[in-house]
Amino acid sequence: MTRHTCMRCGAGLCGDEIALYKKLVFRGAEEYLCLDCLAADCSTTREKLETLIAYYHRTGICTLFAKWESEPPAGCR
Repeated sequence: MTRHTCMRCGAGLCGDEIALYKKLVFRGAEEYLCLDCLAADCSTTREKLETLIAYYHRTGICTLFAKWESEPPAGCR
């Protein structure tokens, strides 16, 4: 199994971070940024990106994110 890391800071990535990067930046990406680095690039906060991830999980409108039936599982970090 391949372990993905942030291409800027080297932090380990979870599936939600990879999915959000693909959703916001480039669907075919093979290198990714962690939420903190992505937030800095997008001039936003990590919390807003986490809210966006939760939105995609709740609604099920994006196939990159599994639909949550109830409460979200523990965070990736």
